[in-house]
Amino acid sequence: MENRARNTFVLLTIVLGIALQCISAEDAKTTDALPTGSPASVTPAAVNPAHVDLSAAHAENAAKTVPQNSETPMTNNNSSTQHINIEVYYEALCKDSVEFVSKQLLPVYNKLNKFINVTFIPFAQGNITLNTTDNTYNLTCRRDGECAADKVHACGINKIKDSEKLIKFVNCSLTEGFNSPNKTVPIEVCGKNSSIDNSIVTEITECANSKDAWSTWLQNYKNMSTSANVTSVPKILINKVPTEDITSNNLMKVVCKQINEKDLPADCNTFVSGSDKLAVGVLPILIGAFYIIKMI
Repeated sequence: MENRARNTFVLLTIVLGIALQCISAEDAKTTDALPTGSPASVTPAAVNPAHVDLSAAHAENAAKTVPQNSETPMTNNNSSTQHINIEVYYEALCKDSVEFVSKQLLPVYNKLNKFINVTFIPFAQGNITLNTTDNTYNLTCRRDGECAADKVHACGINKIKDSEKLIKFVNCSLTEGFNSPNKTVPIEVCGKNSSIDNSIVTEITECANSKDAWSTWLQNYKNMSTSANVTSVPKILINKVPTEDITSNNLMKVVCKQINEKDLPADCNTFVSGSDKLAVGVLPILIGAFYIIKMI
């Protein structure tokens, strides 16, 4: 009887080992596709890196809309801290984009802003063409009112230099614009809610209502979205790597898995791997089964 109990225990131990190995491999799938530990020096997608396909006659006017520096519009400049670069391709009136920023990105930024750089790329499904006869632009978007809203986002991203204020402004513009009966972004309301100076709010308003101050930025966003092969929004890239199912309430988990263990903040300690959960749940059962069998 004792030999049977011993053999049964050994068999259960082998089964547990195989299960742990399988689940550990499954856990690894969520991180192996993304660079772990300290990432190589990765430059987040800037708002004006791509070549702008404009006519030579309009090149001079286009150049005036290019920011004087090529810094990412939203960044954490603490050079001593590991940075995880998150690119968000989105549309201003897309429900999924609204929910991703408000329910995932903003909470994650509030907890882990020390570790992340965020680049916003609106107009991800839009198109812009130049009418060479009168140097005006034709914009096409998926949803009614979306092109106007995308202009607001483009101007805001390039006028607001403070990371925290920018993400609040984008979140407010998405939420308020989507919920607005006429799908209009209330720039003044979002500026106030984001603690943005009135002078910047005025600049954003004038930019969005101008003839072409936003044109180069929208052209660049279109080029960037094409390069990133955006077919649906939001599309999220982490350290330049596309992420799958990132909109399923797991952004926090994905970001936490990119942080060096020695720097792991307390907010990431709640994410326990599947193998850990299995070990915690099965081991007591295994031990109890051994003693029950031994008593038979």
